Amino acid sequence: MRCADDRQASDARLRSCDPPTIPREMERSSMEMVNRSRFAGLWQPISLAFAVGLGPLAMPAIGQVTTVQELVVPRRTEPILLAHRGLTRHAPENTLPAFAAAIALEMAIELDVYQTRDGHLIVIHDPTVDRTTNGSGRVSDLTLAEIRKLDAGQWFHTRFAGLQVPTLDEVLQLIGQRQRRPVWIALNMKLLSPGIEEKIVRLVEKHKLLSQVFAFGQPPESSRRFKRANPKLKTTVVKINESSHFARALEDPLADCLWVGFIPSRHEIDQAHHLGKHVWLSLQIGQKRPDLWDRARASRIDGICTDWPLECRLHWRVTN
Repeated sequence: MRCADDRQASDARLRSCDPPTIPREMERSSMEMVNRSRFAGLWQPISLAFAVGLGPLAMPAIGQVTTVQELVVPRRTEPILLAHRGLTRHAPENTLPAFAAAIALEMAIELDVYQTRDGHLIVIHDPTVDRTTNGSGRVSDLTLAEIRKLDAGQWFHTRFAGLQVPTLDEVLQLIGQRQRRPVWIALNMKLLSPGIEEKIVRLVEKHKLLSQVFAFGQPPESSRRFKRANPKLKTTVVKINESSHFARALEDPLADCLWVGFIPSRHEIDQAHHLGKHVWLSLQIGQKRPDLWDRARASRIDGICTDWPLECRLHWRVTN
């Protein structure tokens, strides 16, 4: 009976996490860029489409763009945009609404995993609950029930009051239910705890997302534990910040994906692709840097982790 109640509560939380409308402050920050482009006047349709999950809203043809979807969804020639902790400029970080918003825009998702005192996996960035909830204490010292009582949305905006810290199970369920096409999922392993790799693998298998997930930030021994649990789960080596380390990582069997802090040359990217490895950029995540986004795109890198994924995509639409 307890399991059924928990499942019903989880389903209700998923139903309540529809993508939020774009806040006015974000509209203002992007309006100047949009007004200078051939997409001038289209921001309100974009905002409306975002609010309803990118429904097929018709609008006048502008060049090759004939629908809102064509304006904001990814193109094959562009790097994948990895939404850092979800769409965090529009909803509280690492919450179901933030992830739902990113999924609606067909963006990849980066999230952080911690284990509670009673062994549950939750999604939160910090080792404590202090910054993003109305509670205090280390995640590892709190039970899931205690964390569920906390408000994870009020700090961001009153419209999100009452949001709970999600479990990894709920986030993976949301992705499986909402994605129109497979989206990449990057698991940031900030703090290891006993058995966490096995638990993660079992949840990923449960939701049939194995081909979409990679773990990063963990030491080699953790990557080996992931591989023992399931060799198909993708792992990385430590963050690569220069070309000499990039070359070594190409030969490392634990480096299915390369998490880099610099923009490799196109030749280096081609080498990685030849070996079946994906390259993800994590550089100045919190800064709005169109010049960096353009350089990364020119290198043919696979993906860019950023706090500004929607702005990046709009920049590419405006300049192309």
